[in-house]
Amino acid sequence: MSALASGSSWAIVAASLALAATLTGCTPPKAPYAFRASALEADHAVALTGDEIMGRGRPPEQWVDVASGRALAERFPEVGAMEVDGIGDEIKRYSRDEQGRWFLESVDAVGDRSRSEFSPALGMAPARLAPGEIMTAEAQMRVTYLKSGEARTQGPSRRTVEHGGAMLAELPTGPTVVQLVKVRFESTMTSAQAIHVSELYVLPGVGPVAERTSDLVRVFGLRLRESSHEVVRDLQGTALRR
Repeated sequence: MSALASGSSWAIVAASLALAATLTGCTPPKAPYAFRASALEADHAVALTGDEIMGRGRPPEQWVDVASGRALAERFPEVGAMEVDGIGDEIKRYSRDEQGRWFLESVDAVGDRSRSEFSPALGMAPARLAPGEIMTAEAQMRVTYLKSGEARTQGPSRRTVEHGGAMLAELPTGPTVVQLVKVRFESTMTSAQAIHVSELYVLPGVGPVAERTSDLVRVFGLRLRESSHEVVRDLQGTALRR
């Protein structure tokens, strides 16, 4: 069968399914959540601590994917002087100094079967971040295979954290005044580049309650993988509908 004929067949099938859905009253389900946030006046903006940005002291909790409504379990247990954060297929190992500054030691990407280690540890959050303030951190990133420890690639990495002011966020628990933290991470490996951009919506005294992220990976200058996600934190169990 030619490519043109194949495409025509699929078009006919798709049209038939759409007509059948219309006749039977079946429409594709809509996303169960619609996360929105709008900027507030400057007098609503307050400084955040590194502990608030990182969510230190929070109990095991649930996050909900905005697009699908799927629950995402997150574990944040303490292991000695390290903090281990596991969500999805990543395990991140953090350290915190006496001043309250946070650093990222390594990341295990289970699905990719790799470990990324930072030297020196990459700054994640300052002890205090005032409205409009920007923190910049740089480190050498070394990637190895999880099982063998064999070197995979390496290169410089850079991370910026900016306090973007106050926002009014529409959460499952209702409208909430939060503080916006903008994050950008870039790593340039031997043949690849990774860019991670995130917007954290932080509730003072609680920690992040929503997050928007986008990821881009280029290999030899070509786009290999691109994705974006929105998640909200289930503070009172009201967000889980499935």
